[in-house]
Amino acid sequence: MDAFYIARQPVIDRKNRIFAYEILFRGKTPQEEMDKGTLMSATAINNLINVIGIENVIGLHYGIIKLTPLFIERKLIDALPKERLIFSIFEEHLEDRSLVETLKSYKNEGYCFAINDLKNERLLQKQEIIDIFKYIKIDYAELEPETVETIIETAKTHGIETICTKIEKRKDHAEAEALGSDYFQGYFFKEPEVMKEYPIRAEKGSILFLWNLIRNDASIDELMKAFEREHTITIQLLRFINSPFFSLRQTVTSIRQLITLLGRNQLSQWLLVMLFAEESQCGNGNHPLVLMVINRTELMTGLLKLIKPDADKSEYETAYLTGMLSLIHLIFHRPPRDILHHLHISGEIEEALFEGDNLYGEILGITRIIENNDIEKLDEIVLKYNLSSEKINTLAIEAMKKINAFDEALRSLNG
Repeated sequence: MDAFYIARQPVIDRKNRIFAYEILFRGKTPQEEMDKGTLMSATAINNLINVIGIENVIGLHYGIIKLTPLFIERKLIDALPKERLIFSIFEEHLEDRSLVETLKSYKNEGYCFAINDLKNERLLQKQEIIDIFKYIKIDYAELEPETVETIIETAKTHGIETICTKIEKRKDHAEAEALGSDYFQGYFFKEPEVMKEYPIRAEKGSILFLWNLIRNDASIDELMKAFEREHTITIQLLRFINSPFFSLRQTVTSIRQLITLLGRNQLSQWLLVMLFAEESQCGNGNHPLVLMVINRTELMTGLLKLIKPDADKSEYETAYLTGMLSLIHLIFHRPPRDILHHLHISGEIEEALFEGDNLYGEILGITRIIENNDIEKLDEIVLKYNLSSEKINTLAIEAMKKINAFDEALRSLNG
């Protein structure tokens, strides 16, 4: 599997403190190509968020990321945390009126923007541009000092801060500082620090990307556009939802209808099921992983009903997600705590998975005992929770029926 490379280079303030890190990356490049600041793709977003983790790249500082118009038009920016990131836009792209209007909208929503490598100070004479941008990056190595000074002075009159990049020598830093630049970036301070991880495969990344959008409460319109870009996943999901396994009263023909019928939480759960199914079928065409997931989630929710008959819908959803995520490491082949940390799972679920102290942790422990058919421990459970062996056997049989129905639905989907 090709490695996913990501690098960061610090941006320093006038007191030599780290203000931010510029994030540089590409999936299959040597380090020298990374210095070009390669632009992000949807798969790169997933690798940044779910493999390495933004917090591991920028720490307590800001992150600066270069974006293309296509990235913004497709609303991929919505998957990134606006609170800690500065999105850098190339000067030449600001000739696009549609893009400028979109940037205005995002600015009003709290997103922060920078102009990348501004060369023409006359761009700052446009009020609509001034209103959008908080920072200007200046390629110090390419421009004459007089031009740099003009840009800095013009920016200051409008309350815009400047970052001089390509600061290679002590002399460059001293000159840029004398000209009034607020921040500095370049090899004089530090070369890009490269981090290497192995990526989430494209289709896995796409499924996880959709899952993240739902979990982060993206609007219906944003979800619709995201699903429209993932035709294969959307078709698979619609075919699967319409299978006899779900027993829906009406045929589902659109994602909007699917969200309405199932709700966001159940849709996000079934996207994870599809993730397990996709991983299972990568080998010899069988899907044991996803059947393990169905068994575990059925036992988790069934045990919750036996132990706490008055459990509400949100408690059932937590039990279901706990069971599902207890197997997530089998997909990504990484320590489960690392994976769940990047997925921003609730503390309640993390506690259940790793400490087993709360109700869901106890139910997960019982589920594993049932799966292992540990008769001695099952007898202890019957006494502790005032259950009957008959009820546990019935639960296991019902889970097996659900597995068989799911297996048939998957085979039909792939047939």
